[in-house]
Amino acid sequence: MKGGTTSTLRRHMNSCRSLSWKRPKQSTISFPPVDSSGVDFGGFAITSYDQMKIREIIAKMIIVHEYPFKMVEHTWFNILCKSLNPSYEKMSRNTIKVECMKVYEIEKEKLKKNFKDARRISLTSDCWTSNQTIGYMCLTAHFVDSDWKLQRRIISFCDLEPPHFGVVISDSISACLTEWGIQDKVQSITLNNARNNDVAANQLKINFQSRNKLHYKGKIFHIRCCAHILNLMVQDGLKEIDSIIQKIRESVKYLKKSPSRLFKFGEIARQLDVPTSKGLRIDVPTRWNSTYLMLDHAFTYKYVFSQYADRDANYKWLPTPLD
Repeated sequence: MKGGTTSTLRRHMNSCRSLSWKRPKQSTISFPPVDSSGVDFGGFAITSYDQMKIREIIAKMIIVHEYPFKMVEHTWFNILCKSLNPSYEKMSRNTIKVECMKVYEIEKEKLKKNFKDARRISLTSDCWTSNQTIGYMCLTAHFVDSDWKLQRRIISFCDLEPPHFGVVISDSISACLTEWGIQDKVQSITLNNARNNDVAANQLKINFQSRNKLHYKGKIFHIRCCAHILNLMVQDGLKEIDSIIQKIRESVKYLKKSPSRLFKFGEIARQLDVPTSKGLRIDVPTRWNSTYLMLDHAFTYKYVFSQYADRDANYKWLPTPLD
């Protein structure tokens, strides 16, 4: 309508020829080249047989997929490689172990160069004890690379000599930072709320401060793990129903220890028309989310548990209706 609120703009669009009102064309994403089968070979362009290059590829395959060194001595692995190329030469587990260490050293040097370009590095660390009662520590570095992409790399995975005092943890972290040459770039470290970690963080803070390398005056140096704080809060709440959780945990352990018990439990579930696809789960007591999943799965089979108790006199952990 002439004289309307948009008339002025409409007349300008019709009269102005210098403006293009066409929708811009969407650009096409370019993908790295792949072979005819759609497999990306990660930059390995093999035009002729090279035993050393094959050895490097096998080493990377073992590292990425966590295969044992012994696989290169397996008969059918060698038959496969020989059939692909008659020039293939069999190698021993010690040979491929040496090759894997070469790959490790090459990648380590590449990472050191990336660390040189990083202005600041943040660390996260965690300690735990294995089933063999061996203490381990993992240290991860987080940094922004030259392309402004956030990167994270595990820079240490080592065993700790007991006892795991804070000074022992601090010395291990300091040795790792010195090895990588990043001892002056650390701006923060995230640890859980164990007392020995508080001691370790304070010791590291003193070390950096003595060299005048404590960034931002140490205001953000020691960061406490939020997931661990949340876990502590939930664990305090779970103490109120600890006896119930213990009954269910022992029930699941009892059933999972014997295939015949588990089979009988499944038969009862099918008789009651309870779906068995969910299954039973055992939790890790220190992880509240796994305890939740255990309870959630067990709740599905609450009537099955009572029916199973009538058929197994050795089963002694049946939760009560109130539970």
